[in-house]
Amino acid sequence: MIIGIDLGTTNSLAAYINNGKPEIIINERGNRITPSVVNFKKDDSVLIGELAKNQQIVNSEATITNIKTNMGQDIQFPIGERSYTPVELSALILRKIKIYSEKYLGIPIKNAVITVPAYFNDNQRQATLKAGILAGFNVLKLLNEPIAAALAYGVGRKLDEHILIFDLGGGTLDITLMDYKKNLFRVLATGGSTSIGGINFDKALSDFVLHEFQKQYSINLKEDPIAYQQILIHAEKAKIDLSSVEETRIFIPYITATEKGPIHLDVTITRNKFESIINEYLKSTEKLIEETFNQFKLNSSWMNSIIFAGGSTRIPSVERTVVSTIKRLNGKGKINVYHDINPDEVVAEGAAILAGILSGELEEIEFYDITSHDLGIEDNNGSFITIIPKGTSYPCENVKLFTTAEDNQEEVIIHVLQSGVNGNEREYVSLGKFRLSNIAHAKAGEPNIDVRFSIDRHEIMNVSAVNLDTGTIKKVSISGKDWLLTGDFRERRGRGLKII
Repeated sequence: MIIGIDLGTTNSLAAYINNGKPEIIINERGNRITPSVVNFKKDDSVLIGELAKNQQIVNSEATITNIKTNMGQDIQFPIGERSYTPVELSALILRKIKIYSEKYLGIPIKNAVITVPAYFNDNQRQATLKAGILAGFNVLKLLNEPIAAALAYGVGRKLDEHILIFDLGGGTLDITLMDYKKNLFRVLATGGSTSIGGINFDKALSDFVLHEFQKQYSINLKEDPIAYQQILIHAEKAKIDLSSVEETRIFIPYITATEKGPIHLDVTITRNKFESIINEYLKSTEKLIEETFNQFKLNSSWMNSIIFAGGSTRIPSVERTVVSTIKRLNGKGKINVYHDINPDEVVAEGAAILAGILSGELEEIEFYDITSHDLGIEDNNGSFITIIPKGTSYPCENVKLFTTAEDNQEEVIIHVLQSGVNGNEREYVSLGKFRLSNIAHAKAGEPNIDVRFSIDRHEIMNVSAVNLDTGTIKKVSISGKDWLLTGDFRERRGRGLKII
């Protein structure tokens, strides 16, 4: 048995194939979704999921949320006398899923497919893979979330050939353009942002509530951690309510007190007001859709359908913004919109479908994904040299020839980089470094050094450098923190590589 897991920013869930169809695995509390929240109790026990989320107000200092947004970063969360990394915390959530899945299915579960945002960089993918292993899983595949959504809709039903998948979850936005034919999915372009998601909407609405309260009482509740946590929780609920009603009320009794007595928080919010509060994110969404088309020189008129995934796509103004943007770009009056599968569950269902394919329970399906970033190295001038361009289908392998920058240079330091969202040098992500030593004395430009990048089925990168004159080879699998740079590598750029 192989299960599919959607490891989300705010919620996580798992699914499996039952009689040829994906089915959500119910957790030990009878729920289909488990909050991605971890709480540490004073007796060293750990709460995960609903019980942990209930501790956000009364024990916020020991409760950790939005873990996924920190994956791949060198961050520690201090709790008591020790600290936890995002990998360790994610592993606890995945371990929880493993335990309740085994109880629900009545068999041991070892193998899993785990989904990740298409815009996750190499460090973030490595961190997710490590978390899965730490939780006790054999991770057969890291599956991009938009691909999972496409699988959920494309298997067993007729879809249009040209699809935009708009996946807006708790912490990330993925935009994917895809061609679909029977049993064949081909990704054409990807875009998105790691700073647009449901938690951003929650915080924006919370800031509005804080401002309204401060106007009335001249008290800044953000300085009160317990009060602020209450507002965040109520803001999330109000956001959800406003997807189905035109007006809602945030009422928190006894939120604070003065010498005159207790004060209640009472703020009414209309859907129109909420939409104005998140308008900057909606505008960014429009721009990101346009950039996804323009960057890959695709004519938007080819597209005829949209798949929505992620709980935040329930917000009416989000769907309205996406549909109107596509209609404006391609000039079509009719766009087919798919959201009949629960947007909270569609990614997990797609992961389960791939799990079923890998286990032989379902018919084989081909899909070709592409890299979401440029991948390359820094040369001796500090410039980014692309080796695998953004948009390359993988698994793949590319090679470029380099040489030394100085006479009698005995080693080169290879600094592996990944482009940011906009290809801006300031946004480059350092994936690691390694040295190729024992280069024979020669004039600058004479040694021949092959740098080879390969990307495996998880979109995880392996890098090697070969001195073609001596046969010396150095191989490295970039593995997040193990290869993170300390200090400014640019101080040593003179010892780097020169492109031939």
